[in-house]
Amino acid sequence: MTKWIERMMTVIDGNQLKIIRVPIPTPTLLPHFTTNGYLIGNENESILVDAGYDQPETRTELDEALKRNGIAIPHAIILTHSHPDHAPGVRQLMDWNPVIYCHQNEKQATLSAISPVDKVSFLNDGDVMHVGGEEIQVIHAPGHTAGQLNLYIPSMEILVAGDNIVAEGTSWIGPPDGNMSDYLSTLYRLKELKMKKIGPGHGGWIEKPYEHIEFVIQRRLLRENQIVSLLKQHQKLTSVDLTNMIYQELPHPSVYEVARRTTEAHLIKLIKEGSVTKQDSIFLLKE
Repeated sequence: MTKWIERMMTVIDGNQLKIIRVPIPTPTLLPHFTTNGYLIGNENESILVDAGYDQPETRTELDEALKRNGIAIPHAIILTHSHPDHAPGVRQLMDWNPVIYCHQNEKQATLSAISPVDKVSFLNDGDVMHVGGEEIQVIHAPGHTAGQLNLYIPSMEILVAGDNIVAEGTSWIGPPDGNMSDYLSTLYRLKELKMKKIGPGHGGWIEKPYEHIEFVIQRRLLRENQIVSLLKQHQKLTSVDLTNMIYQELPHPSVYEVARRTTEAHLIKLIKEGSVTKQDSIFLLKE
């Protein structure tokens, strides 16, 4: 039942624009079973945000959504980031002849993810696109990855957030792509937008955007405080030690590695801020 509900297509109508959340089956991390693609447009023109995994189901789900909602074939695909459940699906869609966009910071990772497709164009913070008579603002929103892109539609007060926000739980943030300092800065920035809804990278529409962003911020600060407290208590710990102490209840063993990397991202932030130091593989509070 959970999988079926998560795959239900949802449509938001504006005056000139439809925003269609298309859950695309992907081998992503629990508790999610799909990655959201977003069709934004009308019968005359549209764009796609994120293309899912490289498998035939990607094309099937998107074709069904286009047909059911009377949406034009997308002329552009905007990749929020290069991870394998968001980008490689463009290989299934190249007969659309789309322009593929990413952020400059994500260029090499994106080209690697979508190979043999070998051409991408770039969007930068503050760029503006127009689709179906509506303005779409581009936000460079690093944290989950260095080149993470978000889209904001001011007339509808909707943010398409990629993996900066997920519907259940929180995104993992960690090396080699993620940066916890950048991520928290991004969350504070996103919270300043005027929003009615957030379209997350995974899961259903988020109807209480400010409460949800604040929940994510507080979760990250809680983890940081836990790390500091544990280092005070035990003096010297590895990132594995800390992960085992903090994440005692995980939804599945498959998410342990991203939990460990998230712990490392917090440690890197604390080292940068001068409160923690590292000796070989051991972390300790700085005197």
